[in-house]
Amino acid sequence: MGEFVSVDPERVRKLANRLKDLEEALARQGSSIRKKFREWDGDLDVSLIGKQTHAVGDDARDMAKRADVARNLEEHGEGAALCTPDGNLVNIPWDMKDVRAQSAKEAKQEAQTLKTALDDLQQIKLAPPGSGLKLIDPYGKDGSRADIKAIARSLLDHKDDPVYLAAFAEAGGVRQAARLGHVLHQQDGTHGGKVLSDESTKLIGQYARGVNHIFHLPKAGKNALHPDSLKSLTHPPGRDMWSVGMLFKYGPTGDKWDPKVLSSVGGAMLDWRRKQKAMRPSYSSPTPPYSAGGYVGKDDGGWYHALGLDPDYLSNSGDENGKIVAGIRANDPALAVMSCLGQNAGASRDLLGDDSATSKRYASDLLDFRWQTPGPELQDDSEGPRRVLTLAATDRSPEHRDQSGQAAANILAAAPKMKDVFDGRNDFEKEQYTNYPKGTAVALAGITGTWARDLGGTSTSAGPKANGYSDGRLVVDQKTIDKAMQLFLKDNSAAASQFDVALDRQIAAAAADPKHRDADLHRLGNTAGLFTNAKTHVEYSTALEKDEQAKRNLFWTNTVAGLAGGLPGPEAEGTEMVAKGLLWGQMLLSGGRAALTDVFDVGHAGRQETVNKDQASKAYRGFSPSIAEGLIRSGAVEAPRHGDWYDPQTKTVKPSATNDPYFSAWWDKALDKKSVENSRDSFQHGFTDDPTRSFDGK
Repeated sequence: MGEFVSVDPERVRKLANRLKDLEEALARQGSSIRKKFREWDGDLDVSLIGKQTHAVGDDARDMAKRADVARNLEEHGEGAALCTPDGNLVNIPWDMKDVRAQSAKEAKQEAQTLKTALDDLQQIKLAPPGSGLKLIDPYGKDGSRADIKAIARSLLDHKDDPVYLAAFAEAGGVRQAARLGHVLHQQDGTHGGKVLSDESTKLIGQYARGVNHIFHLPKAGKNALHPDSLKSLTHPPGRDMWSVGMLFKYGPTGDKWDPKVLSSVGGAMLDWRRKQKAMRPSYSSPTPPYSAGGYVGKDDGGWYHALGLDPDYLSNSGDENGKIVAGIRANDPALAVMSCLGQNAGASRDLLGDDSATSKRYASDLLDFRWQTPGPELQDDSEGPRRVLTLAATDRSPEHRDQSGQAAANILAAAPKMKDVFDGRNDFEKEQYTNYPKGTAVALAGITGTWARDLGGTSTSAGPKANGYSDGRLVVDQKTIDKAMQLFLKDNSAAASQFDVALDRQIAAAAADPKHRDADLHRLGNTAGLFTNAKTHVEYSTALEKDEQAKRNLFWTNTVAGLAGGLPGPEAEGTEMVAKGLLWGQMLLSGGRAALTDVFDVGHAGRQETVNKDQASKAYRGFSPSIAEGLIRSGAVEAPRHGDWYDPQTKTVKPSATNDPYFSAWWDKALDKKSVENSRDSFQHGFTDDPTRSFDGK
């Protein structure tokens, strides 16, 4: 046992903070210091600055842990040495080995202190707004909040101390952290649409980072994660999923969380969302001169009323209601967790990639048309679901193909049912939700396009009972695919362009493979035919068709063309191809996001004629550049010597080449070669040969 030293906890904390500031200053200015000394031809060994920076950092972290021990001992009346006018002195061990020996005891005491502080704060009620009364604080609001802040700091100081983290979790620390949001909100109150102060969101973020470190403890053995820790987030005290959601909103990004933890919390949040009476307030359209209209949510039983977010156009001004509804969107715990989940591919696959009723239910939840906020203009809230769906079902690299395939099967099975639900909206729902969420539609289009070869190979022979994923193949019947396509195509050129690019890349990859070229092109042609036929079923307009082609071209220019060597289809084999295959999902995410923004808003409005039978039956010609690209890559045809429709660096052909007379002339000449003609015909026959495909919308 080393020596004990009498210290003032506050002064030790100040010393730790100053050492940390010094470390940051040395790290920030170190290169400039070294440069100056070299310019002065000094004899000082400037290489020591880097070592000194690390040493100061170690000293700062050690001093922070001493400060945590000192404050905890003071809090529990242990180790008191002397009370002075300037503060209390506490006896603490100075040797870090002895400090670390107290980690478990310190963690358990701090978990209990956190519970006490939260319990005390929960008993303190805010004075009614506008009453003019001051808050009576019999339980020591300032002291409780100071304890919460100190423990947050200690939790982060011990991020590399598994003994502390395991003991904190075992003592119920995660369970208490899961209560934090609502307790802090109770003290902060609601101001417009703001339900937490900036200090409170910072505190929640600190606890979230600490909780995240806890979930990286080993699952078994010494200092293992306590089995109840995850349950504290999936079944929190009082079923308070809002506070859990705030941990993920203000905490680490999704890629920093353990996938199993994130998928479990994501599932629990979807379960919670499904049980809510209302996720958003309804909107009443203006009916001049009788009513100016506005949001109506006073008695709808929505989760947001517990936060003091009460939209009501009869009681609030339009501006006030706007702030309240913005606050509802900003504080939606389901959106917070889905946003986090959509940053973690492993968690997304774990959520949706199991052949179980649970994964199938979650797939349906994410396809729900209510991931939107009604209002004067319907606001799309489906960015998180879009990312989760895309990441879950589009990675066909060998390591993840089976899980992604199962996720795709679950999603495509849920899509026709959701189409029936969406089409069956009552009059009120049609007024509130005028269209299907565009982000979700884009995700569904990308997933369908990713599995285009499988779908084209099985759709004509499979019945509904054969649907599913097994033995490396996704099997979906034609009726299911048609309804899924109709769901994402209706009034949505962004989704159509996402499907186009996904199919385009696979056609190019198939044409580049001489061994399976014609068979795969026939399958892909069949999927392209299904896509075009679905357009006629939803009365896809010529204006949307123009928008789609423009977005497809922009998508290609901004995403595909910039990848060296081009991007292969989603199925990858071999180390190099796996690396490229993993880019597939990211390409769909970035391209899909851009297609939903003003960057891709090409706005071909005006004429609304529906795509006619003649146009639809010849739509296969639009994929000729993709076939040409693959044939060039394989050496089946010679690359063009000129023409800006071909990039010799990436060996890619622009999809807009169909409108280029030089490409048309080159392609007609290439078709003189029998093997090229066979490839073109294979795709065309796949597109047109199905006798059930009329292209007339019937």
